Amino acid sequence: MRAVVILSMSLSVFCSGAAQIDRPRAPAEGFLHNGDVKLAYHLDRPDGPGPFPAVVLGHGSGEVTRDQMGSLAHQWVARGFAALRYDKRGVGQSTGVYSGVGVRNGDRMFADLSSDMVAGVEFLRRQPEIDATRIGLMGASQAGWIIPLAAHQTRVAFMILISGPAVSIGEENYYSQFAEHGGTTLARAYDELARFTGPRGFDPVPTLETLDTPGLWLLGSNDESIPERNTVQILHTLAAKGRPFTVIEYPGANHGLYIAEAGQFAPFWTDIDRWLKR
Repeated sequence: MRAVVILSMSLSVFCSGAAQIDRPRAPAEGFLHNGDVKLAYHLDRPDGPGPFPAVVLGHGSGEVTRDQMGSLAHQWVARGFAALRYDKRGVGQSTGVYSGVGVRNGDRMFADLSSDMVAGVEFLRRQPEIDATRIGLMGASQAGWIIPLAAHQTRVAFMILISGPAVSIGEENYYSQFAEHGGTTLARAYDELARFTGPRGFDPVPTLETLDTPGLWLLGSNDESIPERNTVQILHTLAAKGRPFTVIEYPGANHGLYIAEAGQFAPFWTDIDRWLKR
């Protein structure tokens, strides 16, 4: 899976109909702790005394810092939410060891990364200006594997996953070898994926099967990084079994939810706003 630094930085400005961004208060900053790991954070807050609903922002792949998530945090502030963003472990000012994630180390790394999100939720619950009953999770790409694990460990109000996979690491890696790096068509990439027999590594489905957390997946039909069709099929099956999951597909949109034919990004903030009101 590609590093999604650009996606993380730009999600807040991609679509039409996004909320008008006011200048937020200067973020509170410092370190929150997850065992021996210290995570350097910014907490962006609306004006006023609160208590505010809040969201913890999860990372995509790559060495993502809190600064790269600033625009996304400001979109949440414009919606009346506080937003917690932090340097990924081993990145920026956060301690711990940074590592890429693959088939062999996925279970271990996702356990670590999801526990960092849980530490962020618990940190917010201790803040007097935060409504402890209205804390959600949001992230893109690789965060689609991490967020359900975090929601399994601590109760949250919602989770929003942008271009987040519901397939195993092995399947996603194999698909992206053809669709993203192989210079071929998506149709051939899906044909190749149907014949995949390699190691799958971490699989999110067993966790998703246990969740009662309302979840919103925003996906592009032309995603070249994750097998969107397989992800949609899995999520629809889980929803039919009673999981509170909503899936919105954007025809022609890629991994960054950009629709090349239309020359614009999908209107996902409009859909997020509508879903949150429900």
